[in-house]
Amino acid sequence: MKYNELEIASGNIYKTFFKFTLPNMVGLIAMSSVALVDGYFVGNYVNSVALAAVNIIIPLITVVFGISIMLTIGAAVLIGTYLGEGKVNKASAVFTKVMITITVISLFFTVLCFIFSEEVSRLLGANDEIMVYAVPYLKMVSIFFLFQALEYSLSVIIRTDGNPYLASTAVLFGAVLNFILDYIFIVKMNMGISGAALGTGISFMTSTFLMLFHFILKKGRVYLTKQIGKWKEIIYASYNGSSELLSEASVAVVAYLFNNIMVQNLGTYGVEAFAVINYALWATNMLCYAVGDSLVPLISINYGAMQYKRIQKILSLSRISVIFIGASVFALFTFIPEKIIATLLNPVTDKDAFDIALVFADYMKYAFLILGLNMVYSSSFTAFQKPLHSVVVALSRGLILPVIFIFTMPLFFEETGIYIAVPLAETATLILGFILWRNTAVIKKVMGR
Repeated sequence: MKYNELEIASGNIYKTFFKFTLPNMVGLIAMSSVALVDGYFVGNYVNSVALAAVNIIIPLITVVFGISIMLTIGAAVLIGTYLGEGKVNKASAVFTKVMITITVISLFFTVLCFIFSEEVSRLLGANDEIMVYAVPYLKMVSIFFLFQALEYSLSVIIRTDGNPYLASTAVLFGAVLNFILDYIFIVKMNMGISGAALGTGISFMTSTFLMLFHFILKKGRVYLTKQIGKWKEIIYASYNGSSELLSEASVAVVAYLFNNIMVQNLGTYGVEAFAVINYALWATNMLCYAVGDSLVPLISINYGAMQYKRIQKILSLSRISVIFIGASVFALFTFIPEKIIATLLNPVTDKDAFDIALVFADYMKYAFLILGLNMVYSSSFTAFQKPLHSVVVALSRGLILPVIFIFTMPLFFEETGIYIAVPLAETATLILGFILWRNTAVIKKVMGR
């Protein structure tokens, strides 16, 4: 199948964009809702300390998930380019290698976190009070790391292979199942925080098995093959997708730093308060990432087909989409912050944590206006096979600038300095991303400058 026969390179541009973006958004909302649903049931039916424990473990889960993203997105660029050029055998070889790699890495983390659950929980910042809940949660959730990684990876490959609806349907089914299982395990069976982890794991496993039917029934062109070729493509895929790992890891880094700072300065109440903000940050990142993630097959296939006008329109639509998402979240935290926070924290019994979360949200809401544009920059650079540019953007917003601002701003603004660190990091990254975008040769060619 040649590229001009592909809908991505020749179909209606608006239909194509939303065909890939909306199912991807539904799928990633469903993925992120798993954590949100866990937070809701744990916060309301266990206690706020257990909610803090889940938040303590989230950075590690995010890193494991981010490694899957790194490998998958980097591989998807190659797969999309090969499909655009009609080289199905090469695309299938890349797919097979990335599946093997993700499986090995996920099982390594499972063994590590299950055996050393106490040490890992302590390293992530859990104090004695939080450890009671963090250890059993980590033990249970680590068993399902492989299915969490494969659920995401298969959804991306299936979308790139032209079947976005199956991917989103499978993930959405898993999310609904997670809600049902959390209710059964936590509310009815009183399994506590372990029940939340078990429900999450089963939902990941179910979605993964559903997506395997795409390959079992041969619905697409990509397939598992013994002719995998050289492994250097995985090294390149890891390099090219490394910015996506850093983008995802930005949530983990910020969460880890804030968890430790909150424990040191405000105790368990501080971690409980940040848990609410971190869930909002997680959800918004996933929504915007859904848009950026969709750019990888759309840009890579159109670039291989030299359809530059289509790429320009795709980029415009992506920017409008993330601005709308960011503005919507900003509005929610501006007009009804109490209602949002009350979904996870009781304003009466958790008053101290609730009040801290309100102050935190009042500053953090400005970051939501910007972070989507930064994610579009990062994903676009990846799709154009400019991994260094993408890494610079992702590393700036995900590690360097947050660390700098989190440790320096409190020196000048005391506690307020902690709250403004992330919005400042996103703002500075936006300026940097714009400068790189305007001075990249391949983008100048595509944009007609």
